[in-house]
Amino acid sequence: MKNIIRFLVLLAFLACSYSVQSSSTTQLEDRWLRDAPGYERALQVQRELGIPLVVYFYADWCPYCRDLDSQYLPAAPVQQFLKGVVKVRINPEHGRPEREIANQYGVTGYPSFFVIRKPSSLPAKISPFRRSGVNLTPAEFASACARGTKASGFGSPIRVSRNPVPPANTKATARVSATTIVPVSNADLPTTNDVLNKYVQALGGRDAVARVTSRVTKGRLDIAGVSFGGKLETYAKAPNMALTVMTAEPIGVLKRGFDGRTAWSRSDQKDARQPSPKELAELADDLQLYRDIKLREIYPRMRFLGKGNVGTREVHILEATSRSGSTEKLYFEVDSGLLLRRDTMRPSSHGPVQAEFYFSDWRDVDGIKIPFKTTERMAGTTYIFTLEEVRHNLQLDDEVFRAPSR
Repeated sequence: MKNIIRFLVLLAFLACSYSVQSSSTTQLEDRWLRDAPGYERALQVQRELGIPLVVYFYADWCPYCRDLDSQYLPAAPVQQFLKGVVKVRINPEHGRPEREIANQYGVTGYPSFFVIRKPSSLPAKISPFRRSGVNLTPAEFASACARGTKASGFGSPIRVSRNPVPPANTKATARVSATTIVPVSNADLPTTNDVLNKYVQALGGRDAVARVTSRVTKGRLDIAGVSFGGKLETYAKAPNMALTVMTAEPIGVLKRGFDGRTAWSRSDQKDARQPSPKELAELADDLQLYRDIKLREIYPRMRFLGKGNVGTREVHILEATSRSGSTEKLYFEVDSGLLLRRDTMRPSSHGPVQAEFYFSDWRDVDGIKIPFKTTERMAGTTYIFTLEEVRHNLQLDDEVFRAPSR
């Protein structure tokens, strides 16, 4: 018996020695890993070496990514920080695996720079750029990253599901795009009106929205991987007049408006497709100033489908049928009540295609919440609309909304 015990102890010692020798073969390389394969390798290195992980989501067309790459990452304080971590760069436009990783982190804009202290820690989102005030210096950015490796939850923590668990009741679930709808019991089931009323309150309330008699916005239109720095202008006047002007390559100048009675569309492209009467009617609904407090009117038939997720955020999902008969899906965040996503059909040269709209960067302007970023994904192309200026209650002449002569 003693010999057997000695033999087992010897085996255990040899196994431990082998484990130590094996783990020591993994060494930290001072280089950026890339995309989905690099991410898997980075997770492995983090587990084996017990060091922090940096995950950097970027896009080739993103100007802030270029600033991060040229001004911050090469700086000595940042380089010193990066030497002690495993790091991976991921471009979600490189493929589906990369997009799925970005969705796990709830990425809605670029750059998104995360520091994860250990596998069980919540990711901390660190950004040197500020919406107002002075941006961080490289040294301050490095310091912020370092603090993110010492205290879980520093910065803007988000939950990441690295191994998503499918719903238990798979027979009762349905698929909507990439979102799983999870039915809930009647006791937990909100009514459609509950969801819509919470949305209006999240915006600031019906009275606050109704006090706005006009809105003028100016911003930027980027077409991912195609063009950057296009112009976006919108004009809206109560009760229902509106105009949108977009200028970008390769779409040229596109104007869409509604003068209170007639919706219209004009393009400087000779071969541009003209919308059908049904599409113009839907356009009029999309552009009107009070759309958000008139959803019941715009969608006469609505029903609650269940719960799901947009990225890492839980949402209530409504199916909505418009006055023209088109069926859409609307995704409202459970916690905030805000609209995060809208799925609808859009015309194209190849027939109707599904379009997904994602609304983010909600900001308060004159007591009303407005999404400063809208991302549209349609037929393999991503359009990013970013507001830079919003003004309310300006004097606008009705002629602004008339269709220009051809």
